[in-house]
Amino acid sequence: MADYSSDEESILENTSEVFLGFVDVPIEKDDPPTIEDTFIGGEPIWLHPESTPAEAMVTCDNCGKKMALLLQAFAPVEGQLYDRVLYLFGCKNTAVCTKKKGSIKCIRGILKDPKKMNQLKQEQEEAARKQLDEKLRLEDKKKMKIELTKDLFSSGKSDNPFGNPFGASENPFAVDKKKDPEPSSKQDPKEVSDTSAGAQSGSKPVSYAEAVGPAESRSGPRKLDEQLPTYPGYFVYVDQERFKKVTLEPELEKYKDIIEQAERESGESSGGRRNSASSEPPTDPDSAPVTNRLNDKYFEAFTNTVSHNPGQVLRYSLGGRPLLYCGSDEIAPKFSSTISVPNPGYNPSSTRRFELQLMPKAIYDLETVGQDTVADILNGMSWGTIIVCTDEEDYMPEFDGNHVGYVEEWVGVQWE
Repeated sequence: MADYSSDEESILENTSEVFLGFVDVPIEKDDPPTIEDTFIGGEPIWLHPESTPAEAMVTCDNCGKKMALLLQAFAPVEGQLYDRVLYLFGCKNTAVCTKKKGSIKCIRGILKDPKKMNQLKQEQEEAARKQLDEKLRLEDKKKMKIELTKDLFSSGKSDNPFGNPFGASENPFAVDKKKDPEPSSKQDPKEVSDTSAGAQSGSKPVSYAEAVGPAESRSGPRKLDEQLPTYPGYFVYVDQERFKKVTLEPELEKYKDIIEQAERESGESSGGRRNSASSEPPTDPDSAPVTNRLNDKYFEAFTNTVSHNPGQVLRYSLGGRPLLYCGSDEIAPKFSSTISVPNPGYNPSSTRRFELQLMPKAIYDLETVGQDTVADILNGMSWGTIIVCTDEEDYMPEFDGNHVGYVEEWVGVQWE
């Protein structure tokens, strides 16, 4: 028992605002996923069986072939009543399309079902009403205790010089139930909201989405002409990111400086031998990218962070920052001090924010099955991470007759 306590004390656990996705169980035919599930691989579950995205959204821009689902994430926005899903697709023709623009795409889908939204609204209002009733009940109980205490210490005669001076006086913070509330002192919450919105609209410029107004059903439902290729599917469960730091035992702490000094001397000694002309190995040009990656502070931070939760296939942090795989490509500068990814073309006055990224562990899970030859392995996926940024206003320019809409979002791929 003492050993267990010692082990527990040697581990310091911290959490972050990032949520991680981990592979759970394979998707089976008798237990298919729903739109409220998050999973990698498998077949996409569209927001309505008769409403799918345009063919171009699931087609590789390089080879023209249909793409396979890498990730489907149920990602509702707090405070909104509609269903929202992100679909991430990748071309399986990796021997030809790796590092090609348009070979990996993200689709954001929204379903604004009036019946479901009204039901959710009623449930929220009922929950809020119960919470308010409970709060009022507790307040009434507290007031009753105050009244009982006041009665115990108050005098029956007002002329008693020894009577409780606080008993005859009214509580200055008590509400006089006999008086009607003044109509001018309070406003209906809806009126306050409307007034605030009106005041803001006078000083804040109108966005493109506000100017255009809510999207209407303009197009009929569509279905894809052919079935999409697939990877093996796995359900994903989500948990908050945790960091575990193992501290040195007191007996080892005193040897820390000695160990570090020995490592430095060993490095200098081996460095001297490498610099000698007689033992210098031939330079391998293929090893240069690997060496550069090892010297990359972003890659070092990436590996250190992932080492705390090596099973992660997904990182989710709406409005946060991605964990960059490297700092030397065209993607890294877009996430320096501020995020500078392109604004959505369908909502030009808005900006995009980081939402999620797919991690390299997903490659192992998606490609383990079916890679029987060395060529299959060499021609497999070779990205370090896939970063997705979405419209900050979550605007949808158009819905179909089933109240479903799809738009393509920004994807940044950091390749191996």
